[in-house]
Amino acid sequence: MTDTDDTTAPKLGLRERGKLEKRRRIKQAARKVFLDKGYEDATTREIANAAEVAIGTLFVYAKDKRDLLMMIINDDLDQVNDELAARRWEGPLIDQLTGFFGRRYAYWASEPRLARPAVQETFDFLSRGTGQGPETARFYGRRGRIVELLETIIRAKQDAGRIGREHAAADIASLCMTIYLTEVRRWLNDDDPQPEAGVERLRKLLALALSGVRPADGEAAP
Repeated sequence: MTDTDDTTAPKLGLRERGKLEKRRRIKQAARKVFLDKGYEDATTREIANAAEVAIGTLFVYAKDKRDLLMMIINDDLDQVNDELAARRWEGPLIDQLTGFFGRRYAYWASEPRLARPAVQETFDFLSRGTGQGPETARFYGRRGRIVELLETIIRAKQDAGRIGREHAAADIASLCMTIYLTEVRRWLNDDDPQPEAGVERLRKLLALALSGVRPADGEAAP
């Protein structure tokens, strides 16, 4: 996970540049405190102190600690999605799905101490209600974009006659996303999560989902 500086347009005024600079400092401070103390033990006040801003100023940019975590990863994940959207997908569907999710495994493996709490947030469905901070809302909003990208890959295979049309591309994409979310969470619980091992297991489960399980003799088909 890289802490890239926010780019500024050449004609931004002094106030806008100051706001971007404060956001950069807050984001950088949050990363350092989370890595030094761990996400659970870190406090917003410590982050504000490290960023050299008042605690009230920090809350202008992030509603709470979770929002600060999302601030760190959102820009990176948007870049990952842009890369995936621009990629030309070729080969068998299982290879395409593995490549699609494999890019995200590589990203999460770059800093597991931040990835673990971030991925955990995807399972905190109660947080989808009111009161989300702007960065958390942005994080959850990205999921729809990921599913759309998967749908595009799957629908192309259906249009080419390479896979059946008895199931909607949206349903297949949703199933693949569910498998990924479950698996990436399990994988990140390893002491030293290696992308290759995580992707290999994900590939097996996705292949199983795509092929299905044929009923044995005497068993009724679903």
